[in-house]
Amino acid sequence: MKLNVADAIITQKSYGKLDENKTAQLDIAYGIDKNFQLGAGVSIVSVVMNNPDLNLHFHIFSDYEDEQYNKNLHKVAEDFSVKITIYKIDDNYFNFLPSTAAWSTATYYRFIAFEYLSTSTEKLLYLDADVMCKGSLKYLTELEFSTHEYAAVVKDVAEIRDVAGTRLGSLTLNGNYFNAGVMYVLLTKWRDNAFLDKALELLINKRDSLKFFDQDVLNLLLLGHTHFLSENFNRIYGIKNELKFKDITKYKNIITESTVLIHYIGVTKPWNTWADYPSAQYFKKAYLASPWSGQPLIGPRTPKQFKKKFRHEKLQGKYLDAISSYCGYLLAKLKSK
Repeated sequence: MKLNVADAIITQKSYGKLDENKTAQLDIAYGIDKNFQLGAGVSIVSVVMNNPDLNLHFHIFSDYEDEQYNKNLHKVAEDFSVKITIYKIDDNYFNFLPSTAAWSTATYYRFIAFEYLSTSTEKLLYLDADVMCKGSLKYLTELEFSTHEYAAVVKDVAEIRDVAGTRLGSLTLNGNYFNAGVMYVLLTKWRDNAFLDKALELLINKRDSLKFFDQDVLNLLLLGHTHFLSENFNRIYGIKNELKFKDITKYKNIITESTVLIHYIGVTKPWNTWADYPSAQYFKKAYLASPWSGQPLIGPRTPKQFKKKFRHEKLQGKYLDAISSYCGYLLAKLKSK
């Protein structure tokens, strides 16, 4: 199946400019919908705060446009001397691909980023909007790929990676399955191998066997062509750990001094009103330094989020708030039927 991704882009606008005095350049892309705008904006600020020596160009591919959001991005570009380009995406472009309530078609916008930018950019760092930076990314700008390597990635958590090959019918993936939330991609190889066309074919033909959609497909396409980075470049952390361990300091065993990128997986994101934990400090530091600092954190929308909020507020000793959240959960559950 062949698509021209240029047809997916409705408008394109840029703010700021590259700094010619900085020799090390890094292009970074996000693919988001409305619900992840705040996360992506703060993620950008977390990167620039920790990488003042890099010449940074951020690319945001989104199906939702907001005037105030764009003004904030403009301010980030000016304040931190970086370039930010926004690509407005037709939200119907990938409607023929599988999606769920938890995984919207925005998850495929990384494919548009890879394909569209491959004509102008050699290497691209893709970040999910729930990835925050707390260290230097200069190592990536100096990374040399071998002839058979097309992307630098980090292996997923053991419970996912160790069974992925069996699930997808490719046993070599067992133990080698990567998490697609952080990918440093050699775009020339992406284009030369027509990976967009192959990805779409897999998504259509194997849709019933795919659990993580684009991540599964990327693993199948890049099998044998990955460079595995240290977990410090995609340190996976779920704020549900606070509920599991009942110890708000346990995060230090996972997020350490050498951690560069933190990937906040799960229902609870660091920008949620109930994520009031030290483990979310890396988001909050960038949030307070961003143009979004005056914007409220995000409350619950779905039954799952109301339920998580209820459980976290119980742990935090906010019992009246917890009762209110449980009532919200019951109401949201009733509305979803």
